[in-house]
Amino acid sequence: MPATNQHNEQATEVPNLNAKESARLGENPARFLVEEIDIDTGAGTTGELIVARIRGIATRELVNYWEGVERWLARREDREPRDDVLEALQERREELEEEGGGLAQTGMTPAERRGAAAERDAESVAVLVDEGGEEVPWSRQEGAVVGANR
Repeated sequence: MPATNQHNEQATEVPNLNAKESARLGENPARFLVEEIDIDTGAGTTGELIVARIRGIATRELVNYWEGVERWLARREDREPRDDVLEALQERREELEEEGGGLAQTGMTPAERRGAAAERDAESVAVLVDEGGEEVPWSRQEGAVVGANR
């Protein structure tokens, strides 16, 4: 059974461009961005975690922070920012803008966010029905089932 408390001599501290901002946004992108991205040799591509995490970014603000951290790491490591990373970030930014997503971190008040979300939302097609199949108002939910579940 492998030891769970072994010290890793090769482990290095993950750099953090701005600890306060990382804490506010809930993550330090450098945790992912310190990985190298290599060409797939058939054994799996390193850096897949970076791309998977970028696809899951929920706000444009976090996309921008990731880009800043990638550029900062590049300067720190005396290299150019990686095109693959910048392209993935730009693609995610465009997806969020197209979907109207990522509004939670744009400085909007909660009421403004709810209003913006309401403008984007489609009308619900779920209908409550009673045991006989008759539509029931949502205010009378007791004993009703969602029509799609019949």
